Amino acid sequence: MPTNINYIFHMLEVKNLTIELQDPSASFIILRDVSLSLKTGEILGIAGESGSGKTILAKTILNLIKKPVVKTGGSIFLDGKELITEKDFRAIRGTRVSMIFQNPTASLNPVYTVGNQIVETIRMHEPKISKVDALKRAEKLLEEVEIPHPAERLNSFPHQLSGGMNQRVMIAMALASNPELLIADEPTTALDVTIQEQIVELIKKLNREKDLTVIFITHDLSLMSRVADESFIMYAGEIMERVTSESLKSGKVRHPYSINLQNCVPKLGDDRDYLNTIKGTITFNNKDFDNACVFHPRCEKATEKCRTEKPPFKDDFSCFYPY
Repeated sequence: MPTNINYIFHMLEVKNLTIELQDPSASFIILRDVSLSLKTGEILGIAGESGSGKTILAKTILNLIKKPVVKTGGSIFLDGKELITEKDFRAIRGTRVSMIFQNPTASLNPVYTVGNQIVETIRMHEPKISKVDALKRAEKLLEEVEIPHPAERLNSFPHQLSGGMNQRVMIAMALASNPELLIADEPTTALDVTIQEQIVELIKKLNREKDLTVIFITHDLSLMSRVADESFIMYAGEIMERVTSESLKSGKVRHPYSINLQNCVPKLGDDRDYLNTIKGTITFNNKDFDNACVFHPRCEKATEKCRTEKPPFKDDFSCFYPY
């Protein structure tokens, strides 16, 4: 029996990934022993507070980290092939795997039309395509991401479009190379609630129609429950819990951090005049937590055991005293 049989079922595998900030003035662990896998056609959610390591995880999958941020352990596999060298990552970056970022206005060049920017992306991946054919492809891409009057919009500059339209342009650029995997890093953060819903529905539609595999990064558990098939909840660079969409929707989460995150989301009919918050601030992960739960300084259930032992990731969560 072949030793890599698991890779038949998993498009992407991250194994025991550790990323550190190695700076004389401030050194700490950004990701500690992170492992996850993603099946073809699946939408995988990654949630957590700012500083949980979500974006660094996404950038590491594409090898976009630079010193003093350093990968010190672990492996990344795509379709069973380990990505090791920059050449390996360059072969899949922007072609097989694309990424969209949370601030589309900052990602688009303000002095070029969106059409020019999409055409440039297309021709970068297909140097032999003519400009006329690239323009036709760009118009088709804008149509796919549901931008009205796509032929006219090709001549628009980013400042002439709304935030939601610019995010759709970014998605169109990410799709220009027909990627198999799309990493969406908080793609709705800068948008109002109505536009958020439209972008979420667009990503789900692309997933269905193109069999596009997606990693959806957010800090909003309610949003993630509507998008992702399954999700990982991260805190301070560690995975706290793995949950299904059904578990999130029904509130059946086990880890105290997951419970706290859920309670931070206001609910309809809640007559409280304050918002729930998690006490304290997120912790820098360092050697102090080699043998301790990284969430214990903020956890209402923490005991001496949590301060002296690292809970194993078992039964889809990492906690000695789950709910």
